[in-house]
Amino acid sequence: MNIFFKKLQKQQDKLSRLEQQVLAYIIDHPEEIAKSRIDDVAKKIYVSTATISRTSKALGYSGFQELKYTLIHHLEEEQHTTYEPSQNFTQLTTRIQNEMSKTLQAIQPEKLELGARLLANSQRVEFFGVGSSYTCCFEAARKLTFAGRISSAREDWDELRIVANHLTSDDVAILVSYSGETILPLEYVAILKERNVPIIAVVGSKNSPLEKSATLVFHVNVSNGYYGNIDMSSRIPMHLVLELLILHYIETYVEI
Repeated sequence: MNIFFKKLQKQQDKLSRLEQQVLAYIIDHPEEIAKSRIDDVAKKIYVSTATISRTSKALGYSGFQELKYTLIHHLEEEQHTTYEPSQNFTQLTTRIQNEMSKTLQAIQPEKLELGARLLANSQRVEFFGVGSSYTCCFEAARKLTFAGRISSAREDWDELRIVANHLTSDDVAILVSYSGETILPLEYVAILKERNVPIIAVVGSKNSPLEKSATLVFHVNVSNGYYGNIDMSSRIPMHLVLELLILHYIETYVEI
């Protein structure tokens, strides 16, 4: 059984009978839960939406949406190539070198130029990344700010949604996503696309829903890996692409 579901099961004794019913349905029908609204789930298992919300909070989440997002994240990770993390230095460096090499091979100079031009012509740049992708966004936004671009990376999901609703075609949005299928980035990209905001996507999967809506796409090579319960999947290739994009922007458009 997936580590994620094992963690949920360990909380079973804390739940009421109805809440245990909700948990059992989540574990037995994860794909369905990932695509459903809270009202749909409530009707399906004959409980109230309040019961589902209480169950989500009892399991350690702020509500059903956060539980659903985490579930989707784990389902997506199962589709990626996996490796067994090791303390062996040679194995570790070989994996990272392979990820970076494949990522570099996929980068086209004309795409870096287009990305740099989009940054240069923008009024402001907003980064969108949730979970582990946020750290990539934070570092890149900081460097871009020092390079003279008004740039931000925000961690709060609701704040990201509000920002997406206020960007215009004069701005640029950079979305970083491991799978390109996570529900929150897809929600943001739908808003951005409707507002005609240029979108640069950095994703770890090809032919994802995210890249289909993007103006410019950079693919990265990332392998899935867990050390016990700890997610050890690297985000180094994402940092690499953003670093190269910002460096190209500085060298081409910034007077130092």
